[in-house]
Amino acid sequence: MNLFVLIACHNRRELTVRAIRQASAAALVAGLNPHFVVYDDGSSDGTSDALNSLDADITVLRGDGSAYWARSMAEAERAALQHGALRSDDLLLWLNDDVELDDHALRTLLDTRSDGTAVVVGAMRHPGSAEITYSGLCRAGAHPLRFRRVTPVGEPTRVDTFNGNCVLVPVGVARLLGGIDGGFSHSLADIDYGLRCNKAGTPVLLASKSVGACARNPAPPPTSALKAWAAFTGAKGGGNYRSLRRILQRSSRSTWWAFIGGTYGLWWLRRVTKRS
Repeated sequence: MNLFVLIACHNRRELTVRAIRQASAAALVAGLNPHFVVYDDGSSDGTSDALNSLDADITVLRGDGSAYWARSMAEAERAALQHGALRSDDLLLWLNDDVELDDHALRTLLDTRSDGTAVVVGAMRHPGSAEITYSGLCRAGAHPLRFRRVTPVGEPTRVDTFNGNCVLVPVGVARLLGGIDGGFSHSLADIDYGLRCNKAGTPVLLASKSVGACARNPAPPPTSALKAWAAFTGAKGGGNYRSLRRILQRSSRSTWWAFIGGTYGLWWLRRVTKRS
């Protein structure tokens, strides 16, 4: 069985090389034949040269720095699905390059698949501890984008969606859903994908245990309200208008605008409360 590992990267040469080496080791343990499709979004640190020098089956795609995560992953997936060696029983693995993948990771994900039709999410723990940092997500309120992070419980757990750090996707599911939506600015494409899976009747399962380590993104340094707002609504921010509208219109066609207004209002309320 072939495994196509999808990675998006930008100026993190050492991390990207480490991710490929660790994924190769995990694939060996799981008895999988790995092919890597890496979308290098305008790196200037020699990432592409370093990848091309590795002893691995790697396709490197080049961007100009404007794709960010969503479009980078969508382009990597598109290339994988067009690969001449692809078979119907093959798998795609989404992998963030800052993940420190365990040797048993792919074996754990495979063991979770049951009949082989599920999308399987691998939880991440904080380096050096058991705290779960990224995982499957379940709904936690009236807002369509309010979720709680789910901790692995020793057996597969059904979830509503997921963080896309490490996710195993059957090729058939990727084709059924039409792939990762590269129309998002950066974030939310993984949340959207999980929601689309459940809507289409494809189960999304959290693996029984964590499969790697990945620290949460550091909190931004203190800055002015206007600069913080610009970052929040910018291309990589969680409040990017284009991305919020894109995902909310799919779940709340008539009230999406109210949820965006509520999201922005709550951000300013928290900002003012924090400063007072």
